[in-house]
Amino acid sequence: MKKLLPLLALFALVLSACGGGSGVVAATVNETDITVGDVDALMDPDGATVSKEQFAQFLSFRIRWVITEDGAAENFDITISEEEMEAEADRIYDEVNADESREDFLSNRGITEEFLVNIAHQGLLDLAIREELAAEVPEPTQDEIDAEMAIAEASLTEVCVSHILVETQDDVDTVVGRLEAGDDFGELAIEFSQDPGSAENGGVLPCGSAGQYVEEFRDATLVAPINEIYEEIVETQFGFHIIMVTDRTEPSPEELPTEQEVSDSLKSQAAGLQYNIWLSEQVLSAEVTVDPEYGTWNTDGDPQVIAPTE
Repeated sequence: MKKLLPLLALFALVLSACGGGSGVVAATVNETDITVGDVDALMDPDGATVSKEQFAQFLSFRIRWVITEDGAAENFDITISEEEMEAEADRIYDEVNADESREDFLSNRGITEEFLVNIAHQGLLDLAIREELAAEVPEPTQDEIDAEMAIAEASLTEVCVSHILVETQDDVDTVVGRLEAGDDFGELAIEFSQDPGSAENGGVLPCGSAGQYVEEFRDATLVAPINEIYEEIVETQFGFHIIMVTDRTEPSPEELPTEQEVSDSLKSQAAGLQYNIWLSEQVLSAEVTVDPEYGTWNTDGDPQVIAPTE
């Protein structure tokens, strides 16, 4: 079976022309008609039979594309030239083809050149819209940048840590008292720790990024002295932790992102969130009708055409 390219976020389906005349209107989006032929033009059938579900999926693509194009033009006056679309289609082909000719690249994935150009068009529209939205996003505050820098540093710091997890302050007092009396940390972990993943191993956790831990535990592993029981008891959602860090490797300054890089990343994330909100608004406000023969337009969750059951 032909498989549609995963990079293009499509379904692994074998496709062919759908029943019905190519000029028959399958759906209308904001007064733009989408015909059966428009959907067929996305597919390279190669003699297979397309199901109603498969046709509905490709009709969904076409509907979402029209919604995005209309919104980009109306809200931001964004248009993409044919030359830009073709160049982006070439870039996609060059990036993901497996030493195939252009014809085989498309045919082996059950898609057409028109489909590839449409994917390129949508990618360029998405990028342009995100840039417009990013220009409206306020600059991150210094506190936000500092917090993100701390997260980045933690994720690049490798720690080896042991802990004893207990449920109550009374348990803490008991364990600390035994430690102060000279009892072995590992033996106490076996006896008292409520962490099933490390208790029987003497409280030893696998070495790894400090960023993998919940915030309170993470921060403690970054400052606790090496091979000494950390003087502070760390409370998290899981209980009370008595911690001992046995090794810590911190990143070099060159490995850490700069403040500008962090700021740019935060703005990009904020723009991405605004894009998702914007796109959801476009979908919900779009006037979409689908011929019942081809399915029903549904905006709950991922907007898509639900194929007819009969």
